[in-house]
Amino acid sequence: MLQIAVCEDEKADRDNLTGILIPLLDKYTEGYRITNFTSGGELLQSGGSFHLIFMDIMMEGRNGIETGQELYSRNHSAKIIYTTNFGQYCMDAVNTVHAFAFLEKPVSAEALEEQLQAFLQQYRKAEVRLEFQNVSYEENGVQSEKSTLMLPVDTILYFEYIKAMKKVRIVTENMVYEYPDVISGLEERMKSYGFETSCRGILVNLKNVAKTKGYDVVLKNGVSVPLSQKRVAQFKERLNEYIHSSGE
Repeated sequence: MLQIAVCEDEKADRDNLTGILIPLLDKYTEGYRITNFTSGGELLQSGGSFHLIFMDIMMEGRNGIETGQELYSRNHSAKIIYTTNFGQYCMDAVNTVHAFAFLEKPVSAEALEEQLQAFLQQYRKAEVRLEFQNVSYEENGVQSEKSTLMLPVDTILYFEYIKAMKKVRIVTENMVYEYPDVISGLEERMKSYGFETSCRGILVNLKNVAKTKGYDVVLKNGVSVPLSQKRVAQFKERLNEYIHSSGE
């Protein structure tokens, strides 16, 4: 179920937002829950895990930027859409909170619908599972095989082509799998899921990239993979495009 938070201290603005949001969610989703909060502190104290958060920037106590920074430190996956009359705060929200979008008050149905559709497109993609055939792996010291393996796209850190074996290695945070494939076809297949080649034979999930450092791509779990000199500019460009389009 889609979990949504609305954090707004002005009742009129809160009612306007939810009054527009509910019919749109009924139209585009099958199940959701909206939880209202009147302050950033109340939202943080709730300990709730939300997929999408609508939040005012100017609130009593913790403002929306400070609240967003704390939320982002707890969960990089949560998407925040700010509602504001104060455009001067947008740069802070982009640089420190990685906000998904901004909506100018009073929020309009057209603007909200556009951003909700963009969010749902990403949210549904995150649920996508990919199928791999004839997969081998080691677990608890035992070598095993599966004729079919389904993996959520987001759990894949990177692919590595093992030329001598004519196999592709799938690296996730907890497991490593291998299956027969060619890297060229895989590159084309994974491009629409936000993967980019960092060097010959290595295909990286941009969602799991923390930064680039020299000729290395540093992943969010601290692991580094090589970045070839000739691909530095293209890789950084694709990474920036992905960050801006996804709100990461």
